[in-house]
Amino acid sequence: MSGKGILLCAAGAAAGAAVYGAAGRKKAMHTDGTGKTVLITGASGGIGRELAFIFAEHHFDLVLVARNEEKLREVQIELENSFGVSVTLIPKDLTDEKAPLELYDEISSRGLVIDQLVNNAGAGRVGTVTDTDASVMENLIQMNVTAVTVLCRLFGQDMVRRGSGKIMNVASIVAFTPDPYFNVYGPSKSYVLALTEAMRGELKGTGVTVTALCPGPTKTNWCASAGKKDSVNAVSAEKVAKAGFAGMQEGKLVVIPAADCVAYRIFMPLLPAALQTEIVALWQKSLIRA
Repeated sequence: MSGKGILLCAAGAAAGAAVYGAAGRKKAMHTDGTGKTVLITGASGGIGRELAFIFAEHHFDLVLVARNEEKLREVQIELENSFGVSVTLIPKDLTDEKAPLELYDEISSRGLVIDQLVNNAGAGRVGTVTDTDASVMENLIQMNVTAVTVLCRLFGQDMVRRGSGKIMNVASIVAFTPDPYFNVYGPSKSYVLALTEAMRGELKGTGVTVTALCPGPTKTNWCASAGKKDSVNAVSAEKVAKAGFAGMQEGKLVVIPAADCVAYRIFMPLLPAALQTEIVALWQKSLIRA
């Protein structure tokens, strides 16, 4: 295919994604979660917090999980006052290997049924694999990979038994490319995408859908915590959450919220892996805080 042809395909795909995304969001606005409960991890801020408000707006009861109980409490009060839904808080640190099973057991002991699961909790840290402390990488892998997998298994099994349910795993646009200078974050998100795709095939016909949300740069305090500056093309967490909610309710496999990220997804795999690595390395280095 010629360079012009590639450009036209990319532009068409990005435009199509924008149109489909708008249609999906419109249909999702009619979703009624009355009598259903969603579990959202990493719900104290950023994309997770925005998702909590969207689910509450659609009458879902919520179980919110995060490490920061004080911030969770603030979200709970606002949701209950604004939407009159039931909000259960379970403070939990998902870098603890025991936490996923403890979370499942606590929810079960309270008699709560999880109809939809959003694995949003995740962390990253600027640094190279050879320089980053091993314990930091272990914690990132535990949260981004192991906890996501175990929660998918535990709650997904219950959904399959009931014949209905939805799971959304928050990955990243970097799941599709190399991600130098962010040690295990990029590889962990590639795993989340691959896990979601595998589960999609396994769960076909069960009534359970699995979606991967793959946002690009997003305006939250996440980058600052990771040691990075926000990218100039960062979008709002609200926009990402709305696209994720719509795609999840539609049962889409992959949701990429921004048109420029759709183009990135199309273009980058066309390049040799070594060149992809150099491009992303330059971009990441430009964002690292001194």
